Amino acid sequence: MSTAITSCTDIELAVLSELTDRIDTLRAAAVQKSEIGLYQGPTVSVAISDGAFEKVTQTVYRQKVIVNVLLTFKNERGEEERRKGINPLVQGVIGYLMLRDLGLKMTPLTPRRFSEVTDDDDYEARKILYLVVFETSFTITKMNEEEPTSDLLRVGLNYYLKPGDDTADASDIINLGD
Repeated sequence: MSTAITSCTDIELAVLSELTDRIDTLRAAAVQKSEIGLYQGPTVSVAISDGAFEKVTQTVYRQKVIVNVLLTFKNERGEEERRKGINPLVQGVIGYLMLRDLGLKMTPLTPRRFSEVTDDDDYEARKILYLVVFETSFTITKMNEEEPTSDLLRVGLNYYLKPGDDTADASDIINLGD
């Protein structure tokens, strides 16, 4: 594990980056909990949607989080073809993320479950959606009330190089305390 401080945003961005770097067929990707706004397919979206805390010491807690990876695949030829397209994506996501810490100070990602989450509107739109759920954890430490907290300030930037394209071509996080 690296020595960098880890946050939920760090995990979401690292998971998204790992998947888009490794799976060439992904056409659109975002840190969000749904596929809304991701019009090209196949797509992936990543979101941490749940967490819990466990006391380690008086000033340190372990934050356990659930990482959701939503995959969307569209095919006009029918459900059988959609399933043939989505199943390798599901296996790829599990294979690429399983037991990895992605260079962050966290426990390795553990796959917990996957499920089809296609609703009637998605089915009518010739889409199939699968949710792959992972778990990880990292420690958080109580802040010293007398120390400045500028290390917590960050700015996230997305760069859109193609006019009218809603897909970010690159992104940065700038730590203002650096």
